[in-house]
Amino acid sequence: MKLTSILIIALATQATQSLAQVQDSTKTDRQMVTETLKGTILDKNTRLPLIGATIILSANGNIKSVSTDHQGLFRLLDVPVGRQVLRVRMAGYRQEELSELLITSGRENILNIEMEPQANTLSEAVVYANTGKQPLNQMAMVSGRSFSPEETNRYAGAFFDPARMAQSFPGVVAGGDDNEIIVRGNSPKSLQWRLEGIEIVNPNHFGAEGAAGGGISMLNTMVLGKSDFYTGGLAAEYNNAISGVFDLRFRKGNTDKREYTFNVGVLGVGATLEGPFKKGSDASYLISYRYSSLSLLEKVGVKVSDTGIPKYQDLSFNFVFPTKKAGTFSLFGIGGLGKIKETAKRNFQEWEERTDAQDMNLGFNAGSAGLKHQYIANDRLYFNNIISASISHNSNKTDTLTQDYVASLYHKDKFTNTAIRYAGSLNYRANSKNTIRAGINASLLRYDLYALTYDTELAALKERINEKGNTSTYDAFAQLKTELSDRLTLNTGLHANYFALSKSWTAEPRLGLNWKVAADQTISFGTGLYNRLEPLSYYFAKSGTGQNTTDNTALSPTKSAQAVIGYEKNLNHTLRFKTEVYYQHLYNVPVSSDPDMNFSLLNVSDISAIGTSTYRQLVNKGTGRNYGVELTLEKSLSKGYYFMATTSIFDSKFKALNGKEYNTTFNTRYVGNLLLGKEWAVGQNKNNLFGMNAKLIYAGGRKYSPVLEEESLRLDEEIIDQSRINTLTADPYTRLDFSSSYRINRKKVSHLIILDIQNILNRENTVGMHYNFSKRIIEPQKWTGIIPTINYRIEF
Repeated sequence: MKLTSILIIALATQATQSLAQVQDSTKTDRQMVTETLKGTILDKNTRLPLIGATIILSANGNIKSVSTDHQGLFRLLDVPVGRQVLRVRMAGYRQEELSELLITSGRENILNIEMEPQANTLSEAVVYANTGKQPLNQMAMVSGRSFSPEETNRYAGAFFDPARMAQSFPGVVAGGDDNEIIVRGNSPKSLQWRLEGIEIVNPNHFGAEGAAGGGISMLNTMVLGKSDFYTGGLAAEYNNAISGVFDLRFRKGNTDKREYTFNVGVLGVGATLEGPFKKGSDASYLISYRYSSLSLLEKVGVKVSDTGIPKYQDLSFNFVFPTKKAGTFSLFGIGGLGKIKETAKRNFQEWEERTDAQDMNLGFNAGSAGLKHQYIANDRLYFNNIISASISHNSNKTDTLTQDYVASLYHKDKFTNTAIRYAGSLNYRANSKNTIRAGINASLLRYDLYALTYDTELAALKERINEKGNTSTYDAFAQLKTELSDRLTLNTGLHANYFALSKSWTAEPRLGLNWKVAADQTISFGTGLYNRLEPLSYYFAKSGTGQNTTDNTALSPTKSAQAVIGYEKNLNHTLRFKTEVYYQHLYNVPVSSDPDMNFSLLNVSDISAIGTSTYRQLVNKGTGRNYGVELTLEKSLSKGYYFMATTSIFDSKFKALNGKEYNTTFNTRYVGNLLLGKEWAVGQNKNNLFGMNAKLIYAGGRKYSPVLEEESLRLDEEIIDQSRINTLTADPYTRLDFSSSYRINRKKVSHLIILDIQNILNRENTVGMHYNFSKRIIEPQKWTGIIPTINYRIEF
C-alpha cells in the first residue's frame, strides 16, 4: 500500500502539470471544441450496408443530420464534444437511439450500428434509450445485454476490466479478490470467454490453472468495441458454456487517419496505435501494448518492494483487410506474459512464517490469435470462417531453505494447454420472417500437465499429475429465428457435441421466445440443454491416497438444463425495470468416487483440489441446482446522471456421491448493487467533462466448512469436516467503490485522468475460517482492502 501511494502521488503530480498546461492553453482558445463523428450502418441480418439511412444528432440543442452513402457510411463534421443523443432511422427497420454517446476530441469518433428489420409499426412512435443495451446477437432472446468500452471505463471499481464491470449486473457476484465472477450460483470456472465469435483462453494475468479470471485483465478497452455479456438461456450457437459468456468484439482501426493514445497508470504504461495501412486504403491496423508500471520502475533502479511484485506485459491487435470480391479478412489476437519471483531473505533470524524461508518463481503466459473471413454472398446469405490458435502456460517452482540457505524442492508444477480451433457458420435470411443460422466448431486440444508436491505423510515429494497427449471436441448447431407475428419472435435450435477423450456425445435442444406485449413491455423466455468441458487436469490427476491409477479419462462434460423467464418494462424514455426468474438443473457432474468425500466440481473455482490428500478419482454421478430471481432498475445516462440498482436472491446446491445435498461455497443467497454517477460539463465553453461515480455492494457471506484442526496440523493442509460441508456462513460482504474522472478536450488532443478506488472504506471482509499453511493456525481468510489506482491518458 505504501508503494501504491507513492506511485499515485507521482502520477497525480504529472497529471496535474499536464492539466495546468492544458488549462493555460484553453484560456487563449475560447471557441467550442468539435470533432468528427463517422461510422457504418448495417443490416443486422444480412450484414449488408444500409443505403439512405438517416442519422440525426442532437448536439447542445442543435440538430445535425446526414444520410448513409452506397457503402452505408456516414460522416458528421464539427460535432461539439460532450454527451450527445444520436438516432438512426430507416423505413422497415427498428429505430436505434444512443442516448449516452460521448464525443471526444483528439480522435475521430467511430460508430458501427446494426439495425434490425421490423415490418410492424409497434415501436415507431416511441424509442427507448435502453434499447441500445440489447444484445448485438439477434438470436439472443433472454439473459443478455450489450456493453460499451465507455461503460467499462466509467463504472466505479471496474479498472477498465469487463469482468469487474459485470459484477454490477444482476445475477453476478464477485468470486474473489481478483476479477472472477459467480454467475447465478455457478462456479467462476464455468465462465466462457469468446473473441470475434470463437472461444479463447482466459484473458487475464495471474489466473490459477483452470480458472476463468485473474488479478489483472489483459483486455484493453481501447481496442474493444461494443460487446455482449450473457448469464444464461444461450442460443444454439454457443458451445462449451453452462454459466456466463463474454462475447467480445474488437473495433476496427480508423481507415482515414493515423491516431495515437498513450497512457500511464498504476496498472501499466502503454500505447495504442491505429490507422490505414496506406492512404486511401480500407485496410486498417489497431494495436495496443502495455507494460507493468512497477516492473518499469525496477528497471530504472527504483526499489519498489522487498517481496515479489507482479511483472507483466500484454498485447492486443486487430488488422482488417476488406476486398472487393473475396470478402473481409481480419487478423486478431490478445496475449500476455507475467511472472512473480519471491526470494527469501538470507537471514533466518528474520523469518517469521514458513513462506519467509521459501524461494518462489511463478509464471503466467497466455494468448490467442485468429484469422477471420466474412463473405457476404448476397442480400440473404453471408458466411463466417475463423481459425485460431491458443496457448496457456502456468508454472510454479517453490524451494524451501534450511538455516544454511540450502534449497530443497518443495513444489513444482507446469500446465501447458494449446488449442487449434475452427468455427464456421452461415446466416441465411429466407424471407422477411425467417432467418436460419447454422455452423460447426472443432477444437484440437493438446496438453502437457505436471504437478509435484510435498506429501507430509510420505515425507517425500509426490507426483500428482504427469500427462501429455491430445484430444478433440466437435460441435454443430442449427437455429431458426421466426417472426411469428408483429409482436412475437421465436428462436428454435439444436446443438450437438462430441468429446473424443470420453467418446461421449450430447444433443441439446434450445428455445427462445420474445413477446412484445406493448411498445414499452416485453416478456422473454429461454430454455435448453448445455454442457461444459472441465479443466483437463481433472481428467488425469492421481488420487491423493497413494494410489497412482488414473481412470478419469472416461469423464464426460458437465451438463445443465436451464429455463428462464423475464419481464421488462420501460417506465419512461431512459428508465427501465427488468426481472428474470431462472432454474438450472446440473447433472453428469464429476464428483469424488469415494462416498466419504463430498467433493464436487460445482464447488471449486480452479484445479487446486488435485494437490490435496482428500482428492479421489472422479465419476459423472453428481448433480446440482441453481434457482433465483433478479431485479433491475436502470436509468441510462441522460441529463448528466445515471444509476442502476440490482438485486439477486438465489440458492445454489450440489449433491455428492452419497446423494445428500449441500450448499455450494458460492451460495451467498443474495446480492445487491447500487451504481450511480454524475457528470458536469466544465471549463471554457463547457468543453471539458468532470465525472464522479460510486458503487455499493452488499452480499451474503460465502459458505465454508468447519476445519478439523488436529488433522490439518498433522497433514499440513486444510482438512474439513466432510459431514458438515458448507454449513457455516461468513459475515456479509460490503464494499464501496469510488471513481472520479476529468476529460479535457482541445482542438487536436484530449486528456483523461481517472482515479478509481476499490473498497474506499478499506473494510476487512472475510471468507470464513481457514487453515493458514504458512503460520500453521486456523484464522479468518480476508479479502483485499483498499485498492486505489490512477490513470492518465492522452489521445491525438
